Amino acid sequence: MFSSKARYGLKAMAVLADRYGAEDYVSVEEIVASEHTPAKFLESILTLLRKQGLLVSRRGPAGGFRLARPPRDISLAEVVRTLDGAFAPTTCARSRNPICCEGCEDMEQCYIRPFMRQVRDEMAAVLEGQSLADLADGYAPDGSN
Repeated sequence: MFSSKARYGLKAMAVLADRYGAEDYVSVEEIVASEHTPAKFLESILTLLRKQGLLVSRRGPAGGFRLARPPRDISLAEVVRTLDGAFAPTTCARSRNPICCEGCEDMEQCYIRPFMRQVRDEMAAVLEGQSLADLADGYAPDGSN
């Protein structure tokens, strides 16, 4: 369900969370090397995260990116919403501005919509409950890695 942008963004943020506390910035090249992410695509992702206030950046030879806040203070939901938007699996399940899905005439009478809203709510709860620190630590809710 996540786009490539969200998956790459989460991987990059995990790298930055792992390096949090170090005084140096992490270059795009370092993240590309560790996560095998296309460089130009990653730069655009990191720029979006910076504009949203999740990252800070610095130019120059010692430049790169750092988390703007401690990893425990950034939920996975913030990252995914920044990169992918709403969690809703269908347009009618959005919490804001729901619209009928293609081929649906009345979303209020749709028998699929309540289930899609439940999927949205469960996904949001999991992502809100997990931080970048959990991701960087290899945390899995069920205890497996």
